[in-house]
Amino acid sequence: MKKLIMLIAFGLIIQVSYSQTNVVEFLKGGKEDASKFAEAYMKPYAFALGDGLNNGWYSSAKTHHLFGFDLTLAVSAVQVPNEAKTFDVTSLGLENMTVLSGGNFAPTVAGKDVAGPEMQIKDDQGNQILTFNSPSGTGLDIVPVPMAQIGFGLLPHTDVMFRYVPDIKYNNNGDEMKVGLWGLGLKHNFMEWIPVLNKLPFDASIFTSYSVVNAQSGLSLTVDDYGSDTYVSNTFTPLDNQFLKMKTKTTKVGLVVSKQVAILTVFGGLGYSSSKSTLDLTGKYPVISVAQNGDLEFTDEGALIDPIAIEFSAKNISMDLGIRLKLAFFGIFASINKAEYTSYNAGVSLGFR
Repeated sequence: MKKLIMLIAFGLIIQVSYSQTNVVEFLKGGKEDASKFAEAYMKPYAFALGDGLNNGWYSSAKTHHLFGFDLTLAVSAVQVPNEAKTFDVTSLGLENMTVLSGGNFAPTVAGKDVAGPEMQIKDDQGNQILTFNSPSGTGLDIVPVPMAQIGFGLLPHTDVMFRYVPDIKYNNNGDEMKVGLWGLGLKHNFMEWIPVLNKLPFDASIFTSYSVVNAQSGLSLTVDDYGSDTYVSNTFTPLDNQFLKMKTKTTKVGLVVSKQVAILTVFGGLGYSSSKSTLDLTGKYPVISVAQNGDLEFTDEGALIDPIAIEFSAKNISMDLGIRLKLAFFGIFASINKAEYTSYNAGVSLGFR
């Protein structure tokens, strides 16, 4: 059950970024090339997660009465655009990797589920050490980001909203994976305090939110993951401290406006959204090198230590438009949002104003 929850909530990102097969491909060219390749490959999902976390906070500018509350379940389906499904390998400035065949464009994580260009790695003398294909994409260009939150009217004309998921853990073939999140949002209907404005036939609120997601997976990557025919000698001693860690922080601030007619509410928002994601591969990892006698080898001296540390940042204007249908204590809403990517959001709520 825990694995199912992980797959639904963050599986598209975590399963791919924690794939040992892809980690091997990234590391074959050394530390510098690994970071460049991984950044280009993972960027669409990092941006999609940031957009998804900033969505679904509200479906009306109206706030609760004091001690009113609602429970909301929502999902944001973030569409990765076509231009983010591939990247030009030759534009990355790779030092040890070059394209051997198959063209210059490789799939990102959101690209087609086909192998990328054939790459080659050369030694300092220009001799080819090995060849491999860049990782395939998932074929999934829509990233679902579900959320559950509870909101309270704790202050006059002000809603306080909370999101929290304690660390969910499961065993992934002997390696522990875990993910957790929390978020805080505030919505204040300022029109209620201003004479004349409070007589207008619509509601308007200022809104702000902050979210954090932490994910981590243990790895057990050894020389065997490279294939038995890729090396001649091996003196590499693996250590039990390999981890892939992802952390995403998002913020949003803006204006929400809504108009209610009977059971139907039309709402929209305009604001500023930002997200920052870090992806770190820590620990000690094998890397292929050339011995003095020309043999390919894995050695402790040539091992990579903490080889990948990447940061993804996005800042943009966020706009959304949606509708909500309210029946007694039950509500259903849908909206479309444009930030870094376009998102389609839907949810249900249960509450008392």
